[in-house]
Amino acid sequence: MRRLLVVLMLVSTPLLFADPAGAHAEVRESDPARDGEAPTGTDEITMTFIAFDPTVPVDVEVRGADGTDHVAGEASISAIDSVVTVPLEPLDNGEYRVHWHAMSNDGDGLSEGDFAFTVEDPPGTGPGIWLIWGVAIAIPAFVFLRPGGRTKKA
Repeated sequence: MRRLLVVLMLVSTPLLFADPAGAHAEVRESDPARDGEAPTGTDEITMTFIAFDPTVPVDVEVRGADGTDHVAGEASISAIDSVVTVPLEPLDNGEYRVHWHAMSNDGDGLSEGDFAFTVEDPPGTGPGIWLIWGVAIAIPAFVFLRPGGRTKKA
């Protein structure tokens, strides 16, 4: 019985540490993040890939709700850290979907994937903040700068 157990352990141990066969290229992380938020005016997206061939161009589309592709140039690839940077037209508020194609590094062919992110003004920005500042400045200015506003009455 002990011999059978030893044989089973010797046979199964390499299987525990083996890489999965047929690995495909995939995005490990991105900025903006999957289902994350980015500020208005975002003008690039970066994606860190695993198991992709950095010698083959990566095709990326970033589409808004109206279907318009907002990619503004060719993607650049850093083979050292597996980061793909894609220039974008400055993005307005809304939801965007990223769709990519990349070649696997194991010769398994083309991989693809997609994810979405939202562009929003961060809290405390936009036209509302200017209205608050305008009121905060206008009230004291009206009180102290109006004719007779600072003179003492006898």
